[in-house]
Amino acid sequence: MRSKQPSAPESGRFVAVDPWQSEYLAVRRRNLPHLEAPGATYFVTFRCRSADLSVETRDLVVAAILECDQERIDLDAAVIMPDHAHLIFRLIKPYELSQILQRINGRSARRINQMLNRKGSVWSDESFDHIIRHGTGGETRIHQAESG
Repeated sequence: MRSKQPSAPESGRFVAVDPWQSEYLAVRRRNLPHLEAPGATYFVTFRCRSADLSVETRDLVVAAILECDQERIDLDAAVIMPDHAHLIFRLIKPYELSQILQRINGRSARRINQMLNRKGSVWSDESFDHIIRHGTGGETRIHQAESG
C-alpha cells in the first residue's frame, strides 16, 4: 500500500500519465496485470459470465456506474453492450480501481439477479483495464467503446 500520494489533477480533466514513470505506481496481478497511478485515466472492460444482458438489465448497470460518478470516479464514457461494458474514467481519492469495479459489478449483479429472480455470478472474475497515456488514446478508446 502506498504511504503517500501526490495531489490529484483538477477533477474532470484528462492528464497524460505514464504509469511506469510514477513513483506511486501500484501493480496488482491476477491473470492480468492491473496498474494504478494517481491521476490516470482508465479504459476498463468487463464481460458477462454467460447470458447476454437485456435492455432493462443494461439500465441497471448504467445506474450502478452513475452512482459512482462524481463521488468515486470522474466518468468520461460508458457503453454497455449485451455481453460486456466499457468505461473510461479517473479515480477520485481515496478510492482504488479494485474498489470501484467491485462496487459497480457487485451492485449491478445483485440488481440483475433480483430482477431476473436468480442467483450466481453475472460478471467474469477479472476485468481488463488499461491506463490511457495520451489524449488521442482517450479518443481512440471512446470510439472503440462506442463501436462495441
